[in-house]
Formats: sequence, C-alpha cells, structure tokens
Amino acid sequence: MPYALFEDDVRLTRSFATEQDVLAAAERAGLVETSPDGRKLLEDNLSIRPCDTAPDDATDSGYDFIVS
Repeated sequence: MPYALFEDDVRLTRSFATEQDVLAAAERAGLVETSPDGRKLLEDNLSIRPCDTAPDDATDSGYDFIVS
C-alpha cells in the first residue's frame, strides 16, 4: 500500500512505498523535528497516511512534493 504526506486533508507528496520513505522526504524538506528523546516528529498538521497512486506518480520526475 502506498503512503503520502498530508497537511490536514491536502496531499503534499507523491506516493511512496513505505511510511519511512515519506518521513525521509519530509525530513529532506525540513518538515521533521527531533524530540529531546531522539524521536522524529512531523510538524503540526502533517501526517503520513495511506493513499491511492496518482497517474503522475508513475513517472519518476525526481521530485517528492506535488506543486500545483
């Protein structure tokens, strides 16, 4: 099942194979904070959720985030 990063109900990224892949993309974009105990946390209103694969996801454009 593919996963993507969402802000509230808006999908921000292309689909990824795992939740860890989404977290890595969010971290590259500076959207992840590290808690004092070392856990990685997404910024407020962001979540990783299962998603449908969009037709644009099939092509590897080299971009993680959807620009509209």
